[in-house]
Amino acid sequence: MTKTCLSATFLATVAWLAAAALPLAPEPAAAQSIAQWSSSRTIALGGQDESDKTPVISGVTLNREGSLMAVVGDDHVVRVLDVRTGRLLRRLEAHADWVRAAAFRPDGKVLATAGDDHQIRFWGIPTVGTKRDTPDHRRAIYSLAYSPDGRTLAAGGFEDKVRIYDGGNGRLLRELDAPGGEVRAVVFSPDATQLAAAGRRGPIRIWDVAGDRLLHELTGPVTRRVYALAYSADGRRLASAGQGHPTCLWDTTSGQPAIELPRQPGRVLAVAFCGDATLATGGSDNVIRLWDLTTGRQRAELLGHLGSVSALAFDPTTATLVSGSFDTTVRTWPLDGQDNNELTRR
Repeated sequence: MTKTCLSATFLATVAWLAAAALPLAPEPAAAQSIAQWSSSRTIALGGQDESDKTPVISGVTLNREGSLMAVVGDDHVVRVLDVRTGRLLRRLEAHADWVRAAAFRPDGKVLATAGDDHQIRFWGIPTVGTKRDTPDHRRAIYSLAYSPDGRTLAAGGFEDKVRIYDGGNGRLLRELDAPGGEVRAVVFSPDATQLAAAGRRGPIRIWDVAGDRLLHELTGPVTRRVYALAYSADGRRLASAGQGHPTCLWDTTSGQPAIELPRQPGRVLAVAFCGDATLATGGSDNVIRLWDLTTGRQRAELLGHLGSVSALAFDPTTATLVSGSFDTTVRTWPLDGQDNNELTRR
């Protein structure tokens, strides 16, 4: 065989190997499969009066019927709005510092709010008036959650305790140990049998509510900097998110991680289940992401916020996602008809 023939054979072999390797590269179609849309209604807070400061929003919550939303932030004011129209119904002023958390009691008759002034305040709805303040906390409160039956309210903040209050009269019932000194998220399971809590330091803890017994101490891929927790509607999965680790879905029976979603830029500050098969996440990159939980892949990006997405809430009756942001706005996102039949399921 001549030298020319050897060179031709060698070049042909190299070309064949290069062609065979091409499918190993990322497929363009994969990137195109992530839908992007900005179809939302923006609710700008703040009034015509210059003294009505537009707040950096740290919390948004819906009542069970999805008709009212409460919005809280750094201007110390609690706002109650009509979800459908965005109209301001009530402006509640009693907090002396940044309001971090809000929760409607399931019967809709009471709204609890808390924040940096160390106080939990209970507001009558729709007849406005503070029912009682709690003097038990010595530091800022970051998270509130009513049990689904409305019998208890859990509160967590910059202490090593999760406090449980009577959902009717606000009386302190008991305290649960939560080492770490900074509880950022508390949440009850839908059947009110479990309570989960986590924060910037330490593991995720799940207690049996009836006996205050510790069921699970979740670590796995998550050890610290957890900013958000959410239970699925059936209570079988707990979503956790934060900084420096993937958003994770845990099996609440075994305490083992079930799904790890790809890491996202920056901090994930909020999570919400949108039906059985979709999880929404929002964070410091200003983007809301929708994840397909059957595949573990990102399905869509909701664009429009100009600041960190700090709060998410989902109304299953209308398949509407509500988001609050450091950009001082609230947005409502109609997810029905976005090619996901599970969104409208309870």
